[in-house]
Parts: sequence; structure tokens; C-alpha cells
Amino acid sequence: MNAESGMEILLESKEPTTRSIEFIRRAGERLGLGRGIINDMINPQKVTVFRLPVKFWGKVVVVWGCMSLHNDARGPYKGGIRIAPDVSIWETVELSRLMTLKTAVMDIEFGGGKTGIRADIREMYNIFGLKERDRDFEEAMSLDICEEFAAQFKGLFRDHVYVPAPDMGTGPAEMAFIYNQTLDPASVTGKPEGVHGWLPGRKESTGYGVSHAAKRLLEDILGLRVEGARVAIQGFGNVGMHAALFLAELGAKVVAVTDLYGGAYDPSGLDIQALARHARKAGTVAGFTTSITNEELLALDVDVLLPCAAGHVLNEENCKAVRAKGIVEGANMPTTLEGMDVLVERGIPVIPDIIANAGGVVASMEEYSRSLSALKTRREDVLRTVTEKIDESLDAAMQQASEQGISIAEASVQIAIDRVYQAMKRRRLI
Repeated sequence: MNAESGMEILLESKEPTTRSIEFIRRAGERLGLGRGIINDMINPQKVTVFRLPVKFWGKVVVVWGCMSLHNDARGPYKGGIRIAPDVSIWETVELSRLMTLKTAVMDIEFGGGKTGIRADIREMYNIFGLKERDRDFEEAMSLDICEEFAAQFKGLFRDHVYVPAPDMGTGPAEMAFIYNQTLDPASVTGKPEGVHGWLPGRKESTGYGVSHAAKRLLEDILGLRVEGARVAIQGFGNVGMHAALFLAELGAKVVAVTDLYGGAYDPSGLDIQALARHARKAGTVAGFTTSITNEELLALDVDVLLPCAAGHVLNEENCKAVRAKGIVEGANMPTTLEGMDVLVERGIPVIPDIIANAGGVVASMEEYSRSLSALKTRREDVLRTVTEKIDESLDAAMQQASEQGISIAEASVQIAIDRVYQAMKRRRLI
């Protein structure tokens, strides 16, 4: 547990021990840091709980949320806005901490932040008397939520204290609504095409980065060719879909994909372009071809497994059934601490989330800097930068893992913590 945490004392609530907490503690101890400094690395610098009275369809719907500003020693707080029915303070703190680790291991001059807004869209259907699924209704609700959020906190964004971006439940349209409030192109990243300061390649950058990490896993760690490699992907949102499309372009066989509503399986390889068209029309991959469940997908005999949906889907029990030769974490923290220990013991290599899915924040770095300079870049240049940054970070983590006899996941956290500590020390923040 996170001993002597001032935040836990104040909230009278213990933060669940997570993989990031444990890996930071282990890294801190290897680096010779004291307990107090390690706790400063673990705990956020500021957490704000807020109430949003959202005006929608002639009613006021109240939703609650929290913003965790974890660490800004290396640059402005950076992190997405998540809208989900199960948002909690500790989850938001955890995600902001992951962002600090991600930006540090990628050597990007941002810190870590996160916003979680607890809103159950299904409950909204009941409130407004809707029976059938209506995507326009869902989009309008999330847009109005983000508009009210931006109205309350636009000063933070306009001053570049916290630079938000899309996350689960939000996308480019919501970021445009934040821009409407600030009128500052550098106040938010992930903006849609044509909006002042938008970045070509930003939308697909995370999925592209995941596909490149999978390529590195196959070629440099497993000694396999990408062409013909069998891949299973959990999640077919922005990350999973683009990862699948890019891997298919490289010649890999994506044999299975699942989402919240079902799955699609073809042992000879799915037609990913056709699957993407089906998913856009139906709102799910279910019904495309032979069905498969999430649990069945996680246990498939494949070369690479890509969990690109929610967190904590790979745990101590189902990791014992994993038959993939390697794993690339497309989602944030999809593998629990206990699950990671099982995978390490079984010798299954994992490229961790803070490197594998960092393509989005690399592109955000480009979008932020280009917004300040008003210089436009090309999609291919953005994706090349993603490739270079992932290669640099993965090479460093693999080298440290080899030298110290630890996993790539632990090595990446140690690199990040050392960089954050040095920045905090130089700025006299500790």
C-alpha cells in the first residue's frame, strides 16, 4: 500500500495498489530514493472534484467529475478527458500518473494529468425517454458535457497549465468545443481537421504507434516476420481499429477482434477494411463473421495479443491461459500487477502501455508545438516522429531491462522516474 500518503489521509480512503505504484516503488528503491521522495512520485500534486450542470434538451443534467494533475516537473500537465459510467478518483489519479510516466519515458516535455467525468449514457436514455440507440444523441450529450467542463476550467487550458486531449468517450469534436471556449489552438490537442492548430496524423497516431510496437516485438524480440504473423486485438475503437489497419498493411493476419458488444474471428485473417466499414455502420464488430468472446480472444494461440480496450483486462487468472507469444499494451494499464508477474514468470514479453500507446502523446507534442508556431506539418512526418520516439524509448528500456535483469515494463518506469526525479530536483520541487 502507499504508506504515509497525505492524500489517503485526507480522503480517508486507501488507494488500491496498482502496477504503476508498485513499479515506481521498486524503481525508486533501485535508484536509492527515500520513501518520502517515492511517495512524492506516486501522489498527484492536485486533485479537483467538480460538478457540471449540463443544459441539454430543455433539462439540466448534473454530472460529476474529477481532474488529477499529477506532475508538471517536466512540462505542462497533459492528459485526456474520459467520459464513462465508472469513473472514480483513484482511477483518474492512476491514469494521470501513467501520463507522467509516459511523457517522461518518451522524453517529451509534458507532465501528467487526467480528467474523468462520470456519466452513464444509458441512464441518459432513460432520463430523456429514448428506447433505441441514437448515436447523434450520445454525441450531443458528450459535446455539451465537454462544453460545460471547458467553460469552468478554460483558464487552466488557456494558460497552458493543463493541455487536455481525447480519451475514452471523447474525440476530436469534443476538443473543438474546448477550443471554442479558449480560442487558443495550443490549449487542447486532438482537434479535428480544419480547426486552427489541427495536426495531420493525430487521430491515427496512437494506433499507428501500437502497430509499430507490435512490429518491433515480432522482429526484434520474438525473431518473427510481420508478414503472416497472427494477431488478436481486443477493442476496435480509434486505437484498435487503426492498429489493425496498419498491421494488415504490413501483411499481418488479424485473426480476431472484439469490442464491448461482441467479436469477429477468422483463422485465415479478417478483411480489416471491410470490418472497419461494418463497425462504422453497425457500431460494433459483432455480426461481421464468426463470433468470438473476449475471454476466448485473450486465450487464442497467436503471435501477438493487443489489448486495446479497457484497463485491467489481463489478470492473474486469465494470464495463465494466454497463449500469445508476446503482448503489446494498446490500452492504458490493461495488465494488472499480478497478471504482469504471471507473464514475466512464463517468459511472455510485454511492450508496456507507456511506450506502446505513446504515439498519441508524441503527436500531441507536435500539435502543441505547431499550434504555437502556426507551422503545419505532413501526416508522414508526424508518423515518422512517432516511429523514432517509440524506437528510442523501446531501445533504452530493452537495454536497461537486459542490464538489470528486469522486465521491459519495469525498465521503462525506472527510466521515467529517474527523469522526473532529476527535473524535480533541479527545480527544487523536492
